[in-house]
Amino acid sequence: MKFNLKMIAAAAALASMAGAAQANITTSNTQSGSLVLTVFNTSTSAYYMRDLGFTLSSFLPTGALNSVGFTGSSIIGDKTPEAGLLLNAGNTTNFGDASFSTWYGAQTPADVKWFVNAVDTISATATGVSRIITSSVNTAETASNGQITNFIGASRAGGLEAFFNPGTLSKTGSDAAASWATNMDLGADGLAAVGQSASLFYFTRTAATGGTSTLGNGGRYGNSENFASLNLAANGDFTYSVASVSAVPLPASAWLMGAGLLGLGGVMRRRKAAAQAV
Repeated sequence: MKFNLKMIAAAAALASMAGAAQANITTSNTQSGSLVLTVFNTSTSAYYMRDLGFTLSSFLPTGALNSVGFTGSSIIGDKTPEAGLLLNAGNTTNFGDASFSTWYGAQTPADVKWFVNAVDTISATATGVSRIITSSVNTAETASNGQITNFIGASRAGGLEAFFNPGTLSKTGSDAAASWATNMDLGADGLAAVGQSASLFYFTRTAATGGTSTLGNGGRYGNSENFASLNLAANGDFTYSVASVSAVPLPASAWLMGAGLLGLGGVMRRRKAAAQAV
């Protein structure tokens, strides 16, 4: 069952919902960068950012260390259970922020795009040291070793803390980085509009050094039958959900066949009883 819980609460309540207190965010060279929502105006460079209260490590697929799966595969973990999940006050964060609706109300909606990401560098020498989580509306999103290396750089996602810190739950500004327009160079086709659903992806390098010719490992978050979905509403509600894996109903023809067999069995029993009575 999927519980549709939304929560708009005071800052203290919001902080208690999250996996970590909302304060300054961290990005690269931390071994567990913050998961951050970034919204920006493509025309004016105005922006809004929110600390989602998670780290990359807390949102990793179950059992993932340096690499996982194959490009294009479904990433299954504790955030994508078979029973379905909508993050909320009971199991971490799914909340609204009134300051977002105020900021959004001052923008031209058609010019506003958003993305979510976290970045991580585990060590300086290990294979696959760079890891990223990113949202994308491109359901076939991929990332090469070189793109992953660049993604965590100071001029891209690794520099988000320079825009946010010092911060609390959320922050606004007027100087969005140029790299945001291409989702840290993974492609502008991955950016979502407000009210548009996006997928969540995890990627890590296949080698310690990067190259644009070799795709990294990873894939799209989802359980065995459904993919996870992110959405940002105009009122500031932010959701992460994955539907439950439900039983496949039998087609109508199967039910009719079953009813026919039951009816035939009844006729045969009555004939047998009549023959015994003679």
